[in-house]
Amino acid sequence: MYVVIVGGGKIGYYLSKTLIGEGHEVTIVECKPVRAARLERDFAETGDIVVCGDGARPSVLEQAGCARADVVVALTGDDATNLLIAQLARQKFKVERVFARLNNPRNDHLFQVLGVASTVSSTAIIADMIEREVATREIKTLLSFKSGEITIVEIDLTQQSAGVGRPVRDLTLPAGSLLVSVLRGNDVIVPSGATVLTPGDRLIALTSHASEAELRRSLLGSA
Repeated sequence: MYVVIVGGGKIGYYLSKTLIGEGHEVTIVECKPVRAARLERDFAETGDIVVCGDGARPSVLEQAGCARADVVVALTGDDATNLLIAQLARQKFKVERVFARLNNPRNDHLFQVLGVASTVSSTAIIADMIEREVATREIKTLLSFKSGEITIVEIDLTQQSAGVGRPVRDLTLPAGSLLVSVLRGNDVIVPSGATVLTPGDRLIALTSHASEAELRRSLLGSA
């Protein structure tokens, strides 16, 4: 896979290191000459993979081989620049997989409207982690897949939990959510409709990210 990374800061640097280590071909586009020179030294053993220039200019993207790229990643510190790079990659160079760094989460709607659906915002990720920790302390995400849309969660029941003392058939779980197992002491129970939940039960459930709050209310009650 050939990847063009625009922006040679810390994120671009470590992403390049990771991809090269996994056997992928990478070109880094960096507009600052001093940083570009440092990248050239750091990646000297890899070959000539650094292009010094403004990644928002079509000629620079062309020099970087954008026309044959499988993936383009825009990682500059400016949202407007990342949006322009993403649009050039998609519209001019016909790159199917384009990712853009989103520095201000409020700009996400603009990116979506202009056709850049694959954005990554470290601010939004950290905020989401804090929100999950504060609002759903009894729920831990064990695994997420399908770009984070589907999650496997772990839920600990207490004496006050809304689901305690009720059979599974009577629980009002959100659509698309599934109670996979009940860990009770040393026992692993595959729940049936007749399984009654007890304090201390640890539940493993499959749900969507959008339904986690509703799942919490069903099993644990109001925060």
